[in-house]
Amino acid sequence: MATVEPTISAPSQATPPPSRGSQISMGMLSMMFFIGSEVMLFGSLFAAYFFVRFNVADQWPPLNSAGEPFELPKIITGVNTAILVASSFTIHWGEHRLKHYGDRKGLERGLLVTMFLGGTFLLIQVNEYIHLGFTPQDQAFGSTFYTLTGFHGLHVFVGLTLLTLCYIRVKRAHDFTPQWSTPLQASSLYWHFVDVVWVLLYILVYLV
Repeated sequence: MATVEPTISAPSQATPPPSRGSQISMGMLSMMFFIGSEVMLFGSLFAAYFFVRFNVADQWPPLNSAGEPFELPKIITGVNTAILVASSFTIHWGEHRLKHYGDRKGLERGLLVTMFLGGTFLLIQVNEYIHLGFTPQDQAFGSTFYTLTGFHGLHVFVGLTLLTLCYIRVKRAHDFTPQWSTPLQASSLYWHFVDVVWVLLYILVYLV
């Protein structure tokens, strides 16, 4: 009686599709963890601000030497907010030009405009500090205001530094391609985070 030997099929050569986690580079993952820590930092600062405002201070804002409440420049800061929000769109436009068209010139322009808008935001913020009429020593109001806005200004400066480094890499080394631009994506994500924090800060501190 003839026996039939079992046939052993060859292993499949098909590669399973990568999981979602494997599609995130270590650089982007590191930036996400860093932004997560920054969310907790600003969360604690906002919590301290509202605790002082609604549980410690007798009057908010307090009175100045002339007996009038301190006033925050809502209109000019609103314009400054629009400038910073616009910078998120310009960096996104630059990334879009690189990713979909391989357009490094478009990326350069997007980075330049974004850095210009970010620098303008900082200059207006410094000018605001000069003309506010109160200092960090003016009760808890001044301390919490300058702490929140000052920390954010520091983060804007860090973001501008990251974008400047990306611009140098594009301009001098012709770096980044549609297939690989992790440092650019990480810097852009950080910049968007900084913008979102400022929008929240403007609404909660200047308007509420």
